[in-house]
Order: sequence, then C-alpha cells, then structure tokens
Amino acid sequence: MFLNPRLLIKLCKKIGRMALLIPLNILLSVGLVVIILILLMWYFYSRSKKIYKKLVSEAMRFHRYKKGIEAMKKVSKGPERDFEDLNIYARSFFKEYLGFDYHLTYLELSEIFKKQDKPDYANFCKLMSEANYSGRKAKPEKVRYLIDLFYILIVKYK
Repeated sequence: MFLNPRLLIKLCKKIGRMALLIPLNILLSVGLVVIILILLMWYFYSRSKKIYKKLVSEAMRFHRYKKGIEAMKKVSKGPERDFEDLNIYARSFFKEYLGFDYHLTYLELSEIFKKQDKPDYANFCKLMSEANYSGRKAKPEKVRYLIDLFYILIVKYK
C-alpha cells in the first residue's frame, strides 16, 4: 500500500501547522515563567557576585594584618618603632574586627575583654598598657613577646 507523495506533503503541512498552533494562554504562561526564572537567576547571580567580592575583600584585609605582623616578627626596626607599629595594628584590629572605639585605652579594653570572657585579649591589652604607660622604654624582648602574642590572637580569631 503506497501513499501518494502529494497526499503525504499535504498531510505533513497540516500536522506542521497544527503543531505550531499553541493556544495563546499557554504560550503567555510559559513565557512568563521563563522570564521570571531568568530574572531570579540574574538576581541570585549578581547577589552571589557581591557576596564573593566582600569575602575576598575581607580576606585581603585580614591577610594584610597577618602579613604585617609576620614582617614585624622577621625584621625589627627597633623596639620603639616596633611597639608603635604594633600599637597601630592592634588598635586598628580591635576597631575593625571587634567594633571597639579607636580611642579606648588598653586598660579599658582589658576590662571589656574580661567581661566578655576573653582572657587572652585581656592579657594582651594589660601588657600593652604596662608597656605603653610605664614611662620607661620598652625592652626589645618584651616587644617581641607582645608581637608574638598579638600574632597568636590574630591567628586564633580566624
């Protein structure tokens, strides 16, 4: 049983036209869903990109503290200069990461850390206060000890 080729062509054309005639309400619904999905994907992509940038920025900032203290551990510029640099790093770290005012004294910070049950931070602040306000020049070994102690605090913080 052979079919006429002209009849086959007419039949294919009819089926083709019928396949393309999707009801408008279904087409609009599917189109709307596709548009909403595209918008949602774009929103989540842009949001995750912003979060990633913030995470990278934060890691770089923290890395700057760590590398600065490591450099101080390797090369000394003299006890007074090292103590000044340590003071700047410590105060900046407490302000940026722990949210404390830059102008609090180390004794005030020590008391706050005791109340927060952070004895390592309290001890560091107490030692910094003693070295800063004792009226004597800081001894090189004490400055080295304070640098090592601060480095440990930074490493533990992460």
